[in-house]
Parts: sequence; structure tokens; C-alpha cells
Amino acid sequence: MDVNLIYVKTASGEEAVRQRTRVVQRNTRMVLILVDGTSTVADLCQKTGNAQLVEAALQDLERDGLIAPKLEQDSVWEQSRKLAEEIKAAAVTRLSREIPKEAPLVTPQVVSAQGPEPFSIAPASMAPFSTFGGKMPQSMAPFSTFGDAPPAPQPVAPPAPPPKPEKTGWLAGLLAGLRNRDDSTTVAPIQRGGDKTYISLPLAVALGVTGIVVLLVLLFLLYPYDSRKPQIEATLSRLAGQPLRVASVQAELTPKPGIIVASVSSGDGGDIHAARVRLVPEIFSLLGSNPVFSLVEIDGARLSAKALAAVPKGLAEAFGGSAAASVKVVRFNELTVDFIGLPVGNLQSEIRLDDKGSLGPLAFHSADRSLKASLKAQPGGFVVDIEALAWQPAAESRFRFDSLQGQLVWDGRQAVVRSLDARIFDGAILGTLTLDLQSGQPGIAGDLSIKHMNVQRLADGLGFGRQYEGELAGSLRFGARAANWATLLPSATGEGTFAMSRGALGGFDLVEAVRRGRTPVRGGTTRYEQLGGNLKITPETIRFSELSLSSGLLRAGGTIDLSRDASLSGRFDVEMRGSANVVRMPVSVSGDLKTPVLQGGR
Repeated sequence: MDVNLIYVKTASGEEAVRQRTRVVQRNTRMVLILVDGTSTVADLCQKTGNAQLVEAALQDLERDGLIAPKLEQDSVWEQSRKLAEEIKAAAVTRLSREIPKEAPLVTPQVVSAQGPEPFSIAPASMAPFSTFGGKMPQSMAPFSTFGDAPPAPQPVAPPAPPPKPEKTGWLAGLLAGLRNRDDSTTVAPIQRGGDKTYISLPLAVALGVTGIVVLLVLLFLLYPYDSRKPQIEATLSRLAGQPLRVASVQAELTPKPGIIVASVSSGDGGDIHAARVRLVPEIFSLLGSNPVFSLVEIDGARLSAKALAAVPKGLAEAFGGSAAASVKVVRFNELTVDFIGLPVGNLQSEIRLDDKGSLGPLAFHSADRSLKASLKAQPGGFVVDIEALAWQPAAESRFRFDSLQGQLVWDGRQAVVRSLDARIFDGAILGTLTLDLQSGQPGIAGDLSIKHMNVQRLADGLGFGRQYEGELAGSLRFGARAANWATLLPSATGEGTFAMSRGALGGFDLVEAVRRGRTPVRGGTTRYEQLGGNLKITPETIRFSELSLSSGLLRAGGTIDLSRDASLSGRFDVEMRGSANVVRMPVSVSGDLKTPVLQGGR
């Protein structure tokens, strides 16, 4: 981010400051309050002492329309319009200052000095001729060269300013004011009926620039962009590393002049699809052979893992200017990465060269920034460092990760999640996952360990209700392959061990089942100190074997089978110790996981 940028609050930003509920994230709200229209990004970073926090907050606020850059350059059209308005305003101001109000004309008077009246050789009958008709006034009678010297004239009043010119519209006043730049010069009205019309240099420049801008705008709008579809498709295909097609190409003026490429795709079921690609050019670069685009914005893109692996190379070529055009910023909106039907969606990214002019790791994040990923290319694939806080894979998902860390390595055939550390249901899942995609069918394998997990939250997340309590630890090794992800888990196989402590089995009342004997028992609860055993997963059932339950004077062991439809079958061998005797009885288990049925006796 440019540290010299100055941001100002928009109307929405001002409203957000007044309403605390608009921006609830503390750090983001703090930065919004600090934005004052005079402080640069560097000033804001110095005030907070955390440059990374400030830049992230500014990007969020700008994306949400709460702030906007103050120093962003206007378009050429806007600059021309503003120049013309400034020239007009200056001329009108000068006219109002320089043209005085009408004053009455003062007729010059010559006052005769005391002395004999001048001698005239003309008889009295030959009064001087006047062009005004009648006799010349006494005050304007000619003096004689034969008599005394003519009397000295008295001071003459200064000539009155010319009358205010007739109003002929703002254009006449504008031209008159611009011809008379000197403040001491009286503005003269434009001569009507003359042979020449004078236009000032600033006005001529403004009109010329405006004309050029109008021509460029018309050229920009009327240019037949669809005729360039083959060139655009060829450029995009080279950058993507595979053939691409576009539906249409057209121009738009708002919010900034741009070229819209609609529906970019590698075909039905292909690796790449984008709803829209918006190209924002530097206008005058379009006149050259290598146009420059200040922004390439990609909306609603869906990329396969193979296509994602080609992104760093394509971006490096675009930023390097080795393509038919060069790019300064690439922005992804609502990006989805699809691993053969396993999508990770609603991702965003803004990619640009760093201060050294190189392209570093590509950073992606979810819209709420709960998930962040940093992608780095490697031969044949890529490496992604994953970090998440309070992340939910999908809006309808029951699984919400308190935190998630790991590294995903893609080699073109499979994706391996190494060093997985997922905090969920008050516990942790650690280990390794492998997503195998090379056969065209999704496959998964894992070697996981579970620590301190809340059994009640886990059972509720799996759809088994909240009747089971305790703290779970264990290990699991599993694998699965199916035609799609929806049928993957039901086809899984695996084995492991588990241990639960200080909990309860809702619906399993072993004491009451022993007491009633052959009478079926529903409901109730058996609390335990320890419950453990082995786990074996098949496509048909999950078997809990070698069970061992202890709760005070109660002991129980056995085997329980849980089918895919959640029905139960099996038995417990229950032993109850009293003060004087020991009662042993088998207890059969049936029903389903939510409403089990227990029955004592053989």
C-alpha cells in the first residue's frame, strides 16, 4: 500500500462513526476514527504503531465504501471540465470587479481668465459653425491670435468611463474578461460586426483538451471491441495455460472507464470459469502498442486445483509486461477453489508487485477474513499455508473451527495437509490428511489423534443429539474413495481407539435395566468415570468393541454395533457390587442412538 495515500471518510463512513453497530471490530473502528482527510497512511501507522493492522483495516474500510482515497487522480475528462469551470469563474469575478457602475458624462468646460475678450476678425453675423446645430456656445468660441494670450484653461474633469456594455450573455463577458488580463485596464466589450473574434489562450487550451477528451470518449465507447475477441482470448489463454473462450467484450464508463469481458470459460466442466473480468486501462496507453491496465478485476471465478497452480506463472507474465498488455493490480472477488467437487469459496485477493518489483506469495482470504491462505508456486503444483480463526466451512455447516492451521501441498496428483492442528468442539484434532484426486474420483485418507474433545458438542455436530457427555481422546486411521464427496464418508473404513472420562450416557440406564430384568427400559442415564474401547469402521457399521465402563460400584463391558442408519445392536455385561453381594446380568441393547432400548436377562 502507498504510504503517501490520504483517505477521507465517505458519508457512509461518517454514519458508521456515529453508529457503533456499523463497524464492531475494534481495530477497524479505531482506524476509521483516525481517518481525517489529512493524515497519510504512514501517519496512521505511526499513530497506531502497527502498520499491518492499519493497512488491513484501510483495505476493509475502502472495500466497504466507508473511506476513499483523497488524492486519487481525476480522469482527463474530469480535469478538463474542472479547468473550464475555473476559467469561467475567474472571468466572471474579474468582470464584476473591473467594470464600474455607470457614471454621468461630464462635459469639459473651459473657463476664461480675467482680461479683455479675445479679438476676432469675424463679424458678429459670422458666428462659428457648430455641428450640433445653431450657434456655438460662448464657452466654446474660438480665441484670436491677435490679442492677448489665450486664457489658461482650468483643470478638466477626468473623462467618464465608458458605459456598461450591453449584456449579451456569459460568453461575451467571458471573452472580454480574458482579453484584459491587466487589472488596471478597463474591460472593453466585444466589438459586434467586426472582422475578427479573439479567443484567449487558456480558453483555447481548455477547448482543445475538451475536444480531445470527447473524441477519446467516443472512440472508447464506439470502438468495436468484439472484433478483438480472438486477440483477447489468445492473451487470456496464454496467461491461464489452457484455451479460454469469452462471450462478449464491451466498454463501460462508470464507476471508472473499463472494458468488460463477460463469461470467461475453458468449456463445460473445465478448470476455469469467471462470470466477469473488468479491465481498467490507463486511457492514453490504449493509443500505444502495449496498453497498461491499472486494475484487472475478476468476479465470480471458479478454479480447479490445476488452474490455481497456473495462476502464479500467468500473473508473473502479466505483471512483467511480457504479454500483449501489462497489469498493475489483479483483484479476485468471490473466488472458489474446487478440488473435484470439494469447494472452498467466497475467497478474495488483491495481488500486486512488492516494493522490490517482484511477485511474492499470493494471499487469499475469506470475505470476513476468518480464513487466510498464502500460496507459493513450486514445480508441478503449489504450497498453501492455511490459517483460520472462527471459521465455518459453509453457512449451513455444523462444524465451526475455533482455529485451524496447516500446510497444504499440491503436486498435481494429490493434496497433502501436513501439520494439521484444528481446534474444534473444545478439543483438538492433530495429524495428516491426504486428498487423492488423480483417479478422477475423490479419495481421502487420514491419520489423526483427538485430544480433550467435548463429547456433547461432537455428538450434536454429528446429528446424534446432546444426550452424551464427557471428554474424548483417541486415535483414528481411516481411508475412503467414492464417486463424489457426498458419498465419500459412508464408504470409509478405519480403526482406532477411544477413551472418555467423567461423562454420561443419556438413554442408557444400566442400573434400571438390571433391576427390572426382562422388562424393556427406555430413557434414564448412566454416569461413568471412565469409558473406553476399540473402534472399527466399515461401510456398513461402526463397531465399539472391548468396551470398559466404570462408575463407582458399577462395572460393564461388551460390544455395540452402530449401523449407518443409527440403529443399535449389542449387549453389555453388567456387574453391580453391593455391601453384601454382587449382581451380574447381561443387558441387550437395541433401538437407535437417540432412543436406545435396554433389556436385562438372558
